[in-house]
Amino acid sequence: MKKLLHICLLLCVAATVAAQENQKILKVYDWKDLSAQIPNSQIVSMDGMSVLKIENTNASRLELSLVTITNASLIQKTTLASYEIKYENVVQDYDKTPLGGGRISYGAFRGGELSLLRISPSIVAGGDKVTNHFSADFFEGTSNWKRFQIEISKTTVQPTKMELRIYLPSTGTVYLRPIKLLGVASSGWWSAKQGAIAGGAVGIFGGIIGCFGGVLGCLAGFGKARKFVMTTTKTFIALGMLLTITGIVAIACGQPFFVWYIFLLPGVVLTLIFSLNFPLIQRRYDDLEIRRMASIDAMGS
Repeated sequence: MKKLLHICLLLCVAATVAAQENQKILKVYDWKDLSAQIPNSQIVSMDGMSVLKIENTNASRLELSLVTITNASLIQKTTLASYEIKYENVVQDYDKTPLGGGRISYGAFRGGELSLLRISPSIVAGGDKVTNHFSADFFEGTSNWKRFQIEISKTTVQPTKMELRIYLPSTGTVYLRPIKLLGVASSGWWSAKQGAIAGGAVGIFGGIIGCFGGVLGCLAGFGKARKFVMTTTKTFIALGMLLTITGIVAIACGQPFFVWYIFLLPGVVLTLIFSLNFPLIQRRYDDLEIRRMASIDAMGS
């Protein structure tokens, strides 16, 4: 039964990780629908898809807002922004920061930047809204297509708006394929976070069953409490079959991984372990009973 405990714990950890990685495409931003809102850009067809081309022919810096998201439900579900970028002759330049009074602070060389901003309401009543970077990717020179992913971590204050921006310090050309927002769809019986918590509960459940199975094995080994051991074993087999059937129904209903594995994992383990051990336990009790009867007959003779 120790193997049961180890198997449960390992499978629960793997299942929990897989549940967290179960990403789905929530929305795709096609540039042909957004290009009219973006200056210094045009739509070109490359590899059978619409690609946004941004070209800065001046030596002055260029900063553009590409996508603005105000859908609160979409913002809450999104965990990742994925895109592919290609760039040509993106030139570095000094980062010029105005200091006031006609003065300018020249910082380090700065290349191109694609960043995702979050705009959250102030935690103080009447205060200004707060703008923070979720993440940013930097690029310079020339490169063929590269895939980038901007991870969107959750905060205590829910953002009311997200904005994808691009910055070019000087001349250069950038090509962007459609932007994809990824996250966990909310169509399941519960969320991925709840599924991860339930995965831990399944691990605890497996540990308890493993210990309980050890007790049943000891009782069977000594030939004690036959009715209790046999009834409990049958109960666990029935419970395992019920959980397995529920997991199969969840799969048939199209539930995500973090829903059906909570039923299917313990169900299959319970059914297999106790079904395989049931004949052995029954044989052990029968053998002990035969020995007891033979002993009584020997004493009587």
